Amino acid sequence: MYKKINFFSLTLLSVIILLGCKKDDDDPSNLDFRDDVPEFFKATKSENYGKNSPVFTRIAGTSEQISEPQDLDFNPIRPDELWVLNRGVSFSGGSTVTISATGMPNQSTLHRKDGNALHFMALPTALSFNSKGNWATSSGELDANYDNGSFTGPTLWSSDPDIYAKYAGPGTNGSHLDMLHSSPFSMGIESERDNIFWVYDGYNEHLVRYDFQSDHGPGNHYHGDGKVHRYTEVKLKRDSYVPSHLVLDGEMNWLYIVDGGNKRILRADINSGEKAFDLPLINEELSEHWQMKNVVWEEFVAPGFGLQKPCGIEIKDDRLFVSDYETGEIICFNVKNKQELFRINTGSKGIMGLTLGSDGHLYYVNAINNEVNRIDPR
Repeated sequence: MYKKINFFSLTLLSVIILLGCKKDDDDPSNLDFRDDVPEFFKATKSENYGKNSPVFTRIAGTSEQISEPQDLDFNPIRPDELWVLNRGVSFSGGSTVTISATGMPNQSTLHRKDGNALHFMALPTALSFNSKGNWATSSGELDANYDNGSFTGPTLWSSDPDIYAKYAGPGTNGSHLDMLHSSPFSMGIESERDNIFWVYDGYNEHLVRYDFQSDHGPGNHYHGDGKVHRYTEVKLKRDSYVPSHLVLDGEMNWLYIVDGGNKRILRADINSGEKAFDLPLINEELSEHWQMKNVVWEEFVAPGFGLQKPCGIEIKDDRLFVSDYETGEIICFNVKNKQELFRINTGSKGIMGLTLGSDGHLYYVNAINNEVNRIDPR
């Protein structure tokens, strides 16, 4: 009797061990699983990966006063607060919609427009937050004074609800924190740190680094401490309507640039380059206006790849996301080998800006449908 029980116990133990060693078919740690682009698809067995298109969840639309949105970005000091940039029209200016508790049952929205948006937010093309909650916009206008000149460029703003789009007091002009006027037809902007931003200068057709330094305060006008460095070696060509956005990688090294008119993606090493010489001032006093040289840059996606009207751009780890306004697609590239990983089709032409939320989801705007959407992987 003892021998029979012992044999039975050993047999049962062996079965348990074998079952424990076998990987569950639904276990993502199984080597047969793929999880290449978690922003697009949930991890699944290799043969099924990418077959289930994600769900595109509408976050806001015309009822929330979304109107021809160009870009969007989350406020880093309030991570569930999403800012959406509306284009507006000349002689009137753009506006913003701030979405609080984004995508949650208690979501709320607030539409605001600066008192002098026709100048400080003239045909805005992009926005970008710095780590302290200030943000900047690029202007797609030629002359924000509408006087046959070229007086426009990036504007710095506060996300403080007691400052932005509020009257700043006697003698002030709008609620902006600062503005520099050396880049008409700017098609994109990206924060580096503090009040330093990189701008796609569509008028002069090259990359520019702006440093507002200390802002002049809400509605004031001192610009004399501003620094403008021109990277003319990075040659650009704008699309006259579709913006060309920029994104800086997590290592603070490569700046990825949508070059819409040339239907390509570039990247530049922001730690490279040096002063070549001083440049004449344009439109206003500055502390520095420099021509730069010896910047390290390269073509990341060539014109022959097939992008039609690239616009939005975002990065997460080794994955670079690019939106195509014309096709409604979002394409994901591997930044290490420059190869396409996957692409998804949102189903509608008109997609522009992209951003990643703290929830790990991609969000985008569609300028034709007047929508903000979230990508929910399946």
